[in-house]
Amino acid sequence: MKISVGTGILDKIVNIAIITVSILLLIYTGYRAATLSFTIDESISFNVFVPLKFMDIVSYKIASSNHHMINTLCMKFMSMIFGSSEFSLRFPSLLSHLFYIIFTNKIVKKISSPNLVLAGFLLLNLNPYMLDFFSLARGYSLAVTFSVGSIFFLLSYIDDNKDKYIVWSLIFAMLATLSNFPLLIYYLSLISIINLYWIGSLNIFKLKEVLKKNIPVFICSILLIIIMFEPIRKLVKYKEFYDGGLNGFWADTVGSLISATLYEKPYQQIASVYLKYFIGVSSLAMIITLTYNFYLRKWRILTEGLTLAIILLFLPCIVTIAQHIILKSNYLINRMALFLIPIFFFSILLLISNFTKSLKWKILTMIFIYVVAGAFTFHTIKSLNTSCALYWRFDADTKKMLSDLDSQVKKDNLSSINLGVMSLYEPAINFYRKTKKYDWLEKVTKDGYRDMNYNYYYLGDSSMNYINSRNLSVIKHYSISNSCLVR
Repeated sequence: MKISVGTGILDKIVNIAIITVSILLLIYTGYRAATLSFTIDESISFNVFVPLKFMDIVSYKIASSNHHMINTLCMKFMSMIFGSSEFSLRFPSLLSHLFYIIFTNKIVKKISSPNLVLAGFLLLNLNPYMLDFFSLARGYSLAVTFSVGSIFFLLSYIDDNKDKYIVWSLIFAMLATLSNFPLLIYYLSLISIINLYWIGSLNIFKLKEVLKKNIPVFICSILLIIIMFEPIRKLVKYKEFYDGGLNGFWADTVGSLISATLYEKPYQQIASVYLKYFIGVSSLAMIITLTYNFYLRKWRILTEGLTLAIILLFLPCIVTIAQHIILKSNYLINRMALFLIPIFFFSILLLISNFTKSLKWKILTMIFIYVVAGAFTFHTIKSLNTSCALYWRFDADTKKMLSDLDSQVKKDNLSSINLGVMSLYEPAINFYRKTKKYDWLEKVTKDGYRDMNYNYYYLGDSSMNYINSRNLSVIKHYSISNSCLVR
């Protein structure tokens, strides 16, 4: 499966292009990590969970699906050592971006033909929605990076057959799960893949031999159960697994990922049709290829990278559907299903590399994959912004508003004021109240803004009727979040 990349002039150009793209992406996510206004979910993590003791964080003393264990621990550590700036709290996610780039680069060079390396790297790294999370203090970026790391070590094991790589693959899969609990599906799928590989390499099923090889799996799984049992029990008890979809895997999981990836661009409607065809046809091609390879080589295909990648892609999908049917659980949507994106493109690259072995398919498949990579490059460039994250646009101006309010309070010569806000704005405002030491601002509540008089209000455009009925004057309107500061 290992395909070595040559050292010719073309390969040097490809390496320079990859390094250039990597640096530009890190500059982009780094700048956003330092400048974007803190979002509601980040603020809840900081306001509610970071102040807890270490064991209270791990045991989910406060049960909430907003709490991502490893991300919260990272935020706590960073705030203790480096303070509570946006950049320091988001630095673990930014660091995960660096490692994501490193792992995807290594994997692409390991699994694809030399001519596809650049296209594969671009497909894996140019997704504006995924880039959002490398700039935010959330667990999703950590989960994606850890899962890709586990795949890298699995491929390293297949290449070199060193047991240490299996251990590292399992450790990274554990960390992915602890970063975002829905990735337990990925962890279980990885264990299945590892065992399928072992069974395939043994030619016949030898229970004793397989059980012996599973000792690292048993140890890691027991450790993961010990860590996750209490958090899962509490999340189930308090019905915190409420997020997700109920319309079907294709509509909810695939549809939401497509919608998020297209980033609300004007061409989203037509582009989503092409993406759905691309995913559907690619998935069908994977199934046909897997069936044909099994016809030719029977169970020996279980030792091949293409087979394992396709199964690793389909298994979480099948388990998600089964969970919904049996347990009535929700389908994964957008950010919870981000980990499927790199696995999908790994499978595509292996599939395309398989076709390029045939001269008559080589040129056609190369043109196809570079056209797709070019489309993703164009779309990502069009989607770049330094003002907001896709689904947290309403928080884009919170930091700027508070800076303006600080100036206004000084201008009005007030020593203390209260601020009436829509509930969505409360977490981020209280985050900045604490971290920026706005002592003149009383703690903001999420009880609403209609039942008492406030010195100032921060409201969305949907509240204009209320503003007009109370004869309030608008101090400043914020276009990105469609909000306004009023008095």
